[in-house]
Amino acid sequence: MTSLRRQTTLSNGLTIVTETVDTVRSVALGYWVRAGSRYEPPELSGISHFLEHTVFKGTESRSTFEIASSLESVGGHLNAFTSKEYTCYHARFLSEYLEEAVDVLSDILLHPTFPKAEIDREKSVVLDELRDSQDVPEEVAFENFEKYLYPESSLGKPILGNEESINSFTAEKLGTYLDDHYGPENTIIVAAGFVDHDELVKLVSDRYDRKPSNENSYQRFDSSLYKPGKEVATKDIQQSHLIMGLPIFSVYDDRRYDVAVLNSVLSGGMSSRLFQNIREAHGVAYQIFSFVNLYRDSGSFGVYLATDPAKRDKALELTMGELEKMVKEPVKETELEKVKAQYKSGIVMGDESMERRMMRLGRQQIYYGENISLDVFLKKIEQIDAENIHILARELFNPEMFFTSILEPANGQATA
Repeated sequence: MTSLRRQTTLSNGLTIVTETVDTVRSVALGYWVRAGSRYEPPELSGISHFLEHTVFKGTESRSTFEIASSLESVGGHLNAFTSKEYTCYHARFLSEYLEEAVDVLSDILLHPTFPKAEIDREKSVVLDELRDSQDVPEEVAFENFEKYLYPESSLGKPILGNEESINSFTAEKLGTYLDDHYGPENTIIVAAGFVDHDELVKLVSDRYDRKPSNENSYQRFDSSLYKPGKEVATKDIQQSHLIMGLPIFSVYDDRRYDVAVLNSVLSGGMSSRLFQNIREAHGVAYQIFSFVNLYRDSGSFGVYLATDPAKRDKALELTMGELEKMVKEPVKETELEKVKAQYKSGIVMGDESMERRMMRLGRQQIYYGENISLDVFLKKIEQIDAENIHILARELFNPEMFFTSILEPANGQATA
């Protein structure tokens, strides 16, 4: 598969990136904006996500149905998602429909009308989404964990917001937030697939004429506010849901490659340490995995598991024991080479999807303002040795620095 990557920044600050792949006939296109939940003041909590919903509810020239059918009628699709640090509006379609895709994505972000009836209807939809999330123990456990991990920080607040803030949103607030945060210098347009770079630049230049605004700002996380410990919450559920972890370095730290491999050693499939030693050998958890989240000024490492309340303490003990093994002994080279091969294979095979490729390019542009080629990325992974992993494990896996968030059944047998 051959590809050609090009990048252009327009005079208004808008960046356009393409990776042309001449062996496919489809395109994945994304409009990426450096605006997510951490950019919101408390009174507007959840507005990034709510805006992502409501721009699809009509523009000056398109109805809600016309937006929905714009690409579906030719076999493509439109979608969007919001994270803590960015929002992405994306489309997938055959290459001959590039103009239609650029036209509709530009239209919903430049000319949404925010009809009151649609806003009121969408409030009900998003409130249902919020309440649904509160019925999922895993989501509640992660929400509690991030609240304790990032005290007094928007990083610790849920992306969906809260009922009070959602009910307060108006067309005026949505329009102001859009104008203030969606300026061209905060926006990156990324396409991967059978796409001509110069054609995309012209199409965007003719259609996406938003006026410049200021670079989006956010409150940096004050790591001194973090306090290790344990919190127990209860809910009408059957199992205990546990998350143990701590804040770590940011997305700009070179150790991000090391922690990705370390995470794969612990949780990279059914042959990984946590799965084999906690689930298979001891049978104390059906679901267990480690995770890494990296942001602009901080990050997190943790382990999640769900277990019978009577097995909670045993599960915690065994999990911490697996982390301590990585502190005491370097990973054997044979295990490390297997893990790196699995990790690299997942990246390479994922890159064969144009949508996954566009997502990788978009995230790199959001954080680094440039793209790291797949070959360079794979070389960095290949250079990681057992000593790199051992040093990082000794740095991170200090039990005294961990926070443990527990969501228990209201009548659970375990105690705090």
